[in-house]
Amino acid sequence: MTIVDTCWGPREIDEKPYWHLVPPSGTYADIFKNNVRVGKGALLSVSAGIEAEPHLENAHTPYSLSRRDDKKEKVFEEVRQKSFPMCPSRLKTIYVFDDYALVERALKEWFSKEPKMVYECRIMTGSITHRADTTWLNCSSEQWVNCAYKYWSGEMSNDPFPEVRVHGVLYFPKWVEFTGDVIKA
Repeated sequence: MTIVDTCWGPREIDEKPYWHLVPPSGTYADIFKNNVRVGKGALLSVSAGIEAEPHLENAHTPYSLSRRDDKKEKVFEEVRQKSFPMCPSRLKTIYVFDDYALVERALKEWFSKEPKMVYECRIMTGSITHRADTTWLNCSSEQWVNCAYKYWSGEMSNDPFPEVRVHGVLYFPKWVEFTGDVIKA
């Protein structure tokens, strides 16, 4: 474990590297960079912010805003709340990858038509994480409940594409520089 200085004072982080993808420009990129700078490298997930300040319950991430009416996400969230309440929600948490090969795969499969900045980060001690196979999201509506159970149990498919959902704080060690490669399609 390593101690870093953040806007909340010294905090302990895990030394294992993770990676988060961010658009190179635009509203989300600006908010992301501003929040990390204000946090002196620390970025609080929206879910953890709401937990700390319940009056922020209407705060959203770009993903949760775009998926607020998504029936599949609602089923996955219902299964989580009922059977896996200790896992952080997919909505309003931050996703990261724990292997750079997964970053490369996401850039090809999820973001082939949009450039992304790749930022290395660490998870702050006390954050709640869940590693799940996103392959389970690629299912028909008849399979949603079954696949949601597999996703939330952490079961891996034959061709896993894991993500880590973080409810808590990420720390970006190069926050002053914001170095990262712009990846183009």
